[in-house]
Amino acid sequence: MTASYSVLPSPGEGLGCFSTALIPAGTLILAETPLFNVREPRTNSLVISAFSRLSKPQQEQYLTLHVVDPKAEGDARVIDIFNSNAWQTESRTSICPRAARFNHSCIPNASFAWNSRLSQITVHAIVAIPANTQINLSYERPYQTLSARREKLSAYGFVCSCTACGDEAEPSDVRRARMVLLERRIRVGRKQLWRSPMPKAELELVRLLKEEGLVGEALGLAYHNAALGWQRHGRLDLAVRYGLKELEVCTMCYGTNSPYVDTTTAFLHQLKIELTEVEDKLLRSIQL
Repeated sequence: MTASYSVLPSPGEGLGCFSTALIPAGTLILAETPLFNVREPRTNSLVISAFSRLSKPQQEQYLTLHVVDPKAEGDARVIDIFNSNAWQTESRTSICPRAARFNHSCIPNASFAWNSRLSQITVHAIVAIPANTQINLSYERPYQTLSARREKLSAYGFVCSCTACGDEAEPSDVRRARMVLLERRIRVGRKQLWRSPMPKAELELVRLLKEEGLVGEALGLAYHNAALGWQRHGRLDLAVRYGLKELEVCTMCYGTNSPYVDTTTAFLHQLKIELTEVEDKLLRSIQL
């Protein structure tokens, strides 16, 4: 895989990853095997033990990563670096030194994922990224208001200054507060056993995510929920339409070789089978 970015100084952020040429949406930017990982729930002793088993060059590489407290030394520094740079990879938490160089944005232009089939993390572009542009991932879930995000991001030792946290913070915060409410409403609605009404909450969430510029994993999940909503409502044609949209986003975020894409493809296939059965039944009734 040809390198599509360079690690360069980023004002106020230490180092960052900058595109060296136009990166089309869906491009695999990075695939990396973790330097080490620990199982969850993790403890400081597990992290220190895993670090001690690294080779000397690996330990030196690890110690170059971002630390919140520059004065920390010894085991305290090892723990600080782990807490500041680790990524959740299913049931384990992993250190990936190259992925750790990507800075945060609440409106990211790339998506981080764990591919269990490859035992690697991947980073894919989720929009077209122009040359000489910083590539950003999101460290937090999108369904949070500005104050909630700032509280959680403070653990990394920085204050986000992206569009959603700067001059456009007020309209963004209104949208995200509404997203929190809608996401909760959708979760409750899934428990209903009777025929559901038109999936208004799911469709509104899709619209808000697009308005906010969140076109990655969260949008794929919103499309999935919209497909489920239309399925429960009895509109399998619209369920298939949103299932196709989910697959498109999923493939862009995770790559064609991801197990998540397999799961999404199987879901879409089942919707198409159900739609065909309904159409065949309708055709037979007309013929009678």
